[in-house]
Amino acid sequence: MTKRILKKPKLLLTFLGSFLLFFSVKSVQGQSVSGLVRSSADNQPLSGVTVFVPGSKQVTTTNGEGHYQLTGVNLNASLSFSFIGYKTQTIPINGRNKVDVSLESTISTLDEMVVVGYGTQKKENLTGAIATVTAKDLTAVPTPNVSTLLYGKLPGLSPNQRSGAPGDDNVALQIRGLGGALVVVDGIQNRNFTRLDPNEIESITILKDAASAAIYGVSGGNGVILVTTKKGTLGKPVFSYSTNFGVQHITRFPEPVNAEGYAILMNQAAVNIGGTPTYTQEEVQKFRDGTDPKYPNFNYYDYWMRDYAPQMQQDISVRGGSEKIKYFFLLGQSTQASIFRGGNQEFKKYNFRTNISANITDNLEISVNLGARTENRNNMVQSPYLMAAWLYYQAPIYRPRNPDGTIASTNFGLSAYLDRDLTGYVKNDRNIFEGSLNIKYKVPFINGLGLNLLASRDMVFEDNKNWEKIFGLYTWNETTQTSTQASTRGVSRLIVLAEKQATMYVNPSLTYEQTFAGKHHVKGLLAYEVSDMLGTSLSGTRQNYVTTIDQLFAGPDLAKNNTGTTTDGGRASYFGRLNYDYSGKYLLDYMFRFDGSAKFPPTKRWGFFQGVSAAWRISEEKFFKNKISAVDNLKLRGGWGKLGDDGSVNFQYLTGYTYPSGSYIFGGSVLSPGLTSNVIPNPNITWEDHQSFDLGFDMSMWKGLFTMEAGVFYKTSKGILATRADAIPSTFGSGLAQENLNSLNSRGIELAFGHSSKIGSVSYSINTNVSYARLRNDHVEERGFNNSYDRWRNSNEGREGSVHWGYKSIGQFQSYEDIYSSPIQDARANSTLRPGDIRYEDFNGDGVIDGGDIQPISRGWDTSSGPSAVFESNPLLNFGLGINVSWKRFTLDMNWAGAAWVYSKLSFNATSPFKDGRSANAYLLDNWHRADPTNPNSAWVAGTYPSTVIGGAANNLLNSDFWIKDASYLRLRSAGITYNLQNNLLKKLGIGSFDLMLSGQNLLTFSGLGEIDPENRSASGSNYPQMMTFNAGARITF
Repeated sequence: MTKRILKKPKLLLTFLGSFLLFFSVKSVQGQSVSGLVRSSADNQPLSGVTVFVPGSKQVTTTNGEGHYQLTGVNLNASLSFSFIGYKTQTIPINGRNKVDVSLESTISTLDEMVVVGYGTQKKENLTGAIATVTAKDLTAVPTPNVSTLLYGKLPGLSPNQRSGAPGDDNVALQIRGLGGALVVVDGIQNRNFTRLDPNEIESITILKDAASAAIYGVSGGNGVILVTTKKGTLGKPVFSYSTNFGVQHITRFPEPVNAEGYAILMNQAAVNIGGTPTYTQEEVQKFRDGTDPKYPNFNYYDYWMRDYAPQMQQDISVRGGSEKIKYFFLLGQSTQASIFRGGNQEFKKYNFRTNISANITDNLEISVNLGARTENRNNMVQSPYLMAAWLYYQAPIYRPRNPDGTIASTNFGLSAYLDRDLTGYVKNDRNIFEGSLNIKYKVPFINGLGLNLLASRDMVFEDNKNWEKIFGLYTWNETTQTSTQASTRGVSRLIVLAEKQATMYVNPSLTYEQTFAGKHHVKGLLAYEVSDMLGTSLSGTRQNYVTTIDQLFAGPDLAKNNTGTTTDGGRASYFGRLNYDYSGKYLLDYMFRFDGSAKFPPTKRWGFFQGVSAAWRISEEKFFKNKISAVDNLKLRGGWGKLGDDGSVNFQYLTGYTYPSGSYIFGGSVLSPGLTSNVIPNPNITWEDHQSFDLGFDMSMWKGLFTMEAGVFYKTSKGILATRADAIPSTFGSGLAQENLNSLNSRGIELAFGHSSKIGSVSYSINTNVSYARLRNDHVEERGFNNSYDRWRNSNEGREGSVHWGYKSIGQFQSYEDIYSSPIQDARANSTLRPGDIRYEDFNGDGVIDGGDIQPISRGWDTSSGPSAVFESNPLLNFGLGINVSWKRFTLDMNWAGAAWVYSKLSFNATSPFKDGRSANAYLLDNWHRADPTNPNSAWVAGTYPSTVIGGAANNLLNSDFWIKDASYLRLRSAGITYNLQNNLLKKLGIGSFDLMLSGQNLLTFSGLGEIDPENRSASGSNYPQMMTFNAGARITF
């Protein structure tokens, strides 16, 4: 048989062809095909995409990370991909086992829904100044504080973070230069969003203009921050687990001098006032070497600070649902340790969120949103700010402990506070519960009419425990090698504080939405809102403990105290909104609110606030579409709004008393506790009035390839509460209540640009924004002025609210000849001045530098004086840049943020070595000094800073612009790279996606402040430093 086949070529070829065809058919049938489905717009995975083979029953859907798999597929067939909001694609398999696809959206970004006050709107229909960030912008970098993620992402938002202390690293958020924005989480006002888990947040929106915020009335005067948590989605349950471990490192922190530098500066200080050097050159050399125990060179910076402090964050969530019920659950946990040494200093946080919505009937939906959070803070008995400042009280020529381990009496014994077992601790525990019920009912017999009820109950329980211990300071006898107690420091005391706050909120509303004649779209809201808050606190104190038991019962009865407070507040409001658009071209929004506040007298209690805004989508006009096809959207918008503010002391319209206060003598000798009147009541106190005007435009081109938003605003604030400047005698027995006296205005501009595209397999997007805002005082309640100069010098009316006054420096004296030929500026014929001292401008030209030469020198102001002084300077300009690049399985995210026209004022150890017993900053060694420290007649060597005098020379410590530095900066706030791992083992384990992540925060900072962090504007530059973090983590979805 075989021979016959071989002898017939045609028969042989037929046999071989049949053989190959049989096996080729077998090879394309029954095969497995898998792949990844992404959105072409942002290269993000799509969950729930239907994948099927046309003409067959083979169908599946993508998992939570966009992956799919079909078995038994003919590799000669095609695959179709279908998803709501995206164009269906059919792609030939062409014998492949892996088919990836990018789906093009049929929904323009203009159709995206944006959260607004008490509702949502399409982005294309927005008429106000609104900015939004979404979940993907908040999860690129792990952080225990959500507010740190907002840098540079929202035009009009000005953030400032001064401290990186665990649990105390909040960011001050200002909208258009004004602080105190209202925070609304899931429709409930005054919730704290900064400690939410980033993975439980869906979006954050800011309402910048009064037209948008008017619906919040009295509370929205300084803008509104709307936070929306995640909800369930349609589809099978998607589980996600993420974990990150990181280390923290100091960004910038001024380095203190070492022992050699300390000795050099001490010698200079002595010689500069005509004395002899404190240390010989041999002793300075011994300090440099650090080998002689009598001349230590102790590094307090390393003793105080760790190189790295750990942090960790993890969470697990599940999200899914059906047509009847949708759900989202999350459990999260994070830990952040302190950079200070000493142990057990950390912040721990546990988050819980469950959001369930159920369609009870076709017309009735009920949602329950429960959030809970536990926050635990463990710190040393002294605050992180003080511990950072006290580092500069440590002279490096002394050791913190004696050879026998006792605390050395030198350096005030402050280093002992690193030892919690010796000095005590502070413990703070907060437990927060937030529960909401949302009922929505569609009235069946009136199309578009809805009845809604939102109700919530929030509880906050806080326990504080401050355990302080007394400890001894010892001197060391080198001869006898023994220590002797010289004094004690601290107190033996326990303070326990328990606080509770309960808030109730009810908001029934009526909604209506309908389109008439296919062109007139109307949407309305009428609602009533009532809230009530009750807070109580109870504090107990005992002192002079003789036991180590840190409980109140263990303290003596002779030194004890207790106190408590009760706070009660409430508000009722009526409000509404009307949205109208004609054919998507002409848009009009009107909103109002009628607010009542118990802070004001009955006749002044209610205020009416309103806002109106309109927009014209020129791009929808036929004359525009036909001629300029490149522009997808061009919208002009404008608005006006009126808001209020009741941020005053409660009940100033009533006569209030303080008891006990003062004492009274009865019967000639009996001293009895008395009471004093607080202030004269003001029956006319009422709301502050805030009004703003906005104009702007939004534009996108070439199907979103380029986007641009621009706007200008002008805001007036009248009736700002202030105390009248009238003088009253001290014997009057009372003070004056606040009145609606002051007024100011603010104005600015906001710009945002975006670009996204794809080049080959690389998808990228670039978004940048810049905002400018400044304030001006229209009227300020002030005392009377003696003359025009007195008014010019001391009045703030008609000026920016942040003018800082002082002397203008015009360099430094180069020689004694230069000193004696200059105007007198020390009241002693310049006899106290030295080369290198600061030279000031003779502003009034009278030949003498005195108070008459003070002039505006910068923007900013001192909030107080003393070691805790803070110099405030709000930036005029804020900017941000976000970059996202995706290539194959790699994704890179970068976010830059910065500020300009902002200043930092240096003082204390930042300017004056050895002031008030401090040490000195190392950079002050770059000063004017004698070439030979032992010869007061040697030549002067020039430096950047004036010559050293203990505590600082009076001339050089005058309030001048010499010590006010430009604090403009650019910072890489966050960066992260993600790699999506895929292999057959993961699929067999049921893992839909496995992402490996590397990220960091505050990785780069560009600033002219050297070692001082540009956001830390404390007088000494020594607040608890911001942290640079490095994180590694993974995210698994199944």
